[in-house]
Amino acid sequence: MTDGSRRGVFASLFGKKKAQKNQNELCVRPPYHQEGYEFLDHCVTCKDTPCMEACEENIILLDATTHTPCVDFTKGGCTFCEACARACPNDVLSLSCNDEKNLHVKAEIDIMACMAWHQSLCNSCLDTCEPRAIHFLGLWKPTIEIDQCIGCGMCIGICPSDAIRIKEEGKA
Repeated sequence: MTDGSRRGVFASLFGKKKAQKNQNELCVRPPYHQEGYEFLDHCVTCKDTPCMEACEENIILLDATTHTPCVDFTKGGCTFCEACARACPNDVLSLSCNDEKNLHVKAEIDIMACMAWHQSLCNSCLDTCEPRAIHFLGLWKPTIEIDQCIGCGMCIGICPSDAIRIKEEGKA
């Protein structure tokens, strides 16, 4: 990312993680899909995966089980650039479906894995969170304001201890 944003700066400083994290096998659909839409019924007709090719962050991958696109936050986060929706030939992803920038997932911090919760100076997640959903309680305890989190996943790949996970919106 070369737009000069904080995300771009921190991604270039720390690099993108290559290790695959287990995200509880949650398949997060690309942005701009209709909530409740039968994704599997309509996305299987696409052979060339134009949404994957169009993704500027290269975070959309083909799910091996369903052969449909899912977002891989270990490679980076979603900037909501709209390229995937513009490339979708079947309107499975459509700019008219989802006006708000939200992937309908939320980030959560595993305090047992978080370096900051164990008194190491780390605020990588804070620096990459553009919606400012991450706050620190004192110096050591990052928390995520669920109402502010848009599920972009920028904090996941940058976390040096793999302490941030994605969960479905509204699930404990």
